[in-house]
Amino acid sequence: MAASAFQLYNLSKKYIGTGVLILGTSAFKMKLYTSASNASTFTLSTMASVTNQAAGGGYSNGKALASMVFTVGASAKQYKFGAANIIYTANGSSLVGVKYGVIGVSGGKLLAWSKLSTAQFTVTSPNTLTVQMPAGGIFTLT
Repeated sequence: MAASAFQLYNLSKKYIGTGVLILGTSAFKMKLYTSASNASTFTLSTMASVTNQAAGGGYSNGKALASMVFTVGASAKQYKFGAANIIYTANGSSLVGVKYGVIGVSGGKLLAWSKLSTAQFTVTSPNTLTVQMPAGGIFTLT
């Protein structure tokens, strides 16, 4: 499943600029949230402030972003921040109510969110959900 474009939370730009979020080295995770979540509220600032995390299927607390990289964008003046695709496996029961993917530091600050689908869905056991990170990166610095 291809994720929609990621949206940066308002304060994530400040956190990047002040070194609170260090791209490429912070322990970023992607957590899954339901349609009842406030994940798309741009004024949120911490992982703890996002409500209604998806549940079941052996899923508990998100997946770490792997292979975080910066690559040159459409011009030499641009850099894209990207990561490897993330795979969730429903194990033992269904992973219920998935709609949003949220990236941040567990127990810390938020970076970005994406709507993974127009409606929430369930991943039945033992199936997998692959979140394809956008080819253009999670976001681009220009």
